[in-house]
Amino acid sequence: MSRRPSRLLAPFKLALPLLLVLSACGGDGGDVPASGSITLSGTAATGAAMSGAAIAVTCASGSGTATAANNGDYSLTLAGTLPCVLTATSSDSLTVLHSVAAGTGAPAGVVRSNITPLSELLVAKLSGVDPAAFAASFNSASVIAPASVATAQTEVLTALTTAGINVTSVADILSGSVAAGTSVGYDGVLDTLQAVLEDANVSLRTLSDVVASSSGATSAAGTSLVEVALQPANTDCGALKSGVHRLIDVTHKTSSKVTIDAVALTVTTDAGTRDLARNAQCDFTVNDGTRLLVSKSGLALWLKGTGSSGTMSISMPQQTLDVAAVAGRYNRGSYSSGPSEFGDFGEVVFDATGQNTVGVNCTAGVGTCVEDLGSKGRLQVDADGGFDYVESGETVARLFAFRTVQGKTVMMALEDSSTFTVFTPQTALTPPAVSTATAFWQSSQSGTGTAALSSDANTVTAVETSTGVVTRQFTDQHTDTLRYNQPFAGLRYRQTNDCSTSSCNGVVQQPVPGAGFVVAVSSDPTKHFLTVSVDKP
Repeated sequence: MSRRPSRLLAPFKLALPLLLVLSACGGDGGDVPASGSITLSGTAATGAAMSGAAIAVTCASGSGTATAANNGDYSLTLAGTLPCVLTATSSDSLTVLHSVAAGTGAPAGVVRSNITPLSELLVAKLSGVDPAAFAASFNSASVIAPASVATAQTEVLTALTTAGINVTSVADILSGSVAAGTSVGYDGVLDTLQAVLEDANVSLRTLSDVVASSSGATSAAGTSLVEVALQPANTDCGALKSGVHRLIDVTHKTSSKVTIDAVALTVTTDAGTRDLARNAQCDFTVNDGTRLLVSKSGLALWLKGTGSSGTMSISMPQQTLDVAAVAGRYNRGSYSSGPSEFGDFGEVVFDATGQNTVGVNCTAGVGTCVEDLGSKGRLQVDADGGFDYVESGETVARLFAFRTVQGKTVMMALEDSSTFTVFTPQTALTPPAVSTATAFWQSSQSGTGTAALSSDANTVTAVETSTGVVTRQFTDQHTDTLRYNQPFAGLRYRQTNDCSTSSCNGVVQQPVPGAGFVVAVSSDPTKHFLTVSVDKP
């Protein structure tokens, strides 16, 4: 059945990340400032003192090293000029933290730069990248402005406060007094942060990635990402987090909110509170019969019943993202189970204002993709969460976005009360290595209703690295072939009957990068279905 060009789903220009600090300054070709004398001091601590830690300092000009004392304090004087980056490596080499000293030239007095988990988060916010990568790329042309440091500090402390951590005793992340090992003042905040990370099943490195990925977003968006990441997690399934989740009913094309208590294992909706029972790791059953399968990203599949009376839903932890934060180029997969049943795919681009600037529709399958040259709409923040897609003054779709801890954004949309669409980043996929094994749960939605949940596994048996063609063998010994990054980067394509069984459907798969969550639509314009797969832990 023919399908009108999608009003909502078309590609857009990728917004460049906003880096707050690391910028080249060639000036007018002037020389690097003459070296002076810099004295740096501070405390290296995780809560406990980083006794014996190796302190390495690289400045705009000059570098030096020191060793932290038993209480974590360090001090060194070097010939050089600000700004500087600092790295503390624990005596067992298991902990590496970073910090900065802002400014230019040679300071008049001692510059204090603590090296702690808080300074690690500050550097992540400041640079928008992994602090280790920031330190490695630092050079004489790098700029660290005091004003940028102050802004990054405010946003980090605000986000931690919103997540429930009392940071009032930290007057300044870099220059504040730290009595390592005392659990008092600044050091007490470090202890609390460590406890919250453990309850949330999140490492400092992961939280740092979340903070870095929020650079360029509004303060509210950055705070929301941190708050969600630090929600308490289930002890058996760390990806199941407490808090409000957006539940998108794929079958009926509606959305609602559910509140999950991942510790007490309850789910609360407008209909009341129900218990969750554990079946296996990240596999639960609500006491109304709904099955809940949680991916490692926190995206989850909900199934209740089968056939025409069944319901498939997808949930995501609710985040507060602005239109600039979701700007980029996406792959799109759409499925409608309404009277005019259809399924298709393509690509779409939203700019930093939310404007849909590019649309490509592949309504007749792979090789038939054409650009939509018609007028397009714009994303606008909805007061109830997510976005409205507005075209000619009319809201034609609702979108909900989720950014993973890897900084990848997935969006899901409900359009015209009949169409469900998934947007995944158009980021090139790396084919897996031979012998890579994956076990997963899977269900599908089609004109006949909701399929029963199945469980399967496959192992990669061959990879053509030059073409991205991957062969997999499944539990029942049949094989299939996937073409990575076809028809667009970030997709996996299986041609119709490209398997060792008598027949298999052609599909275009949209893996959410690093999420263990895959949505697929038919690549055959005569067949219409949507499949969701969740990798097992």
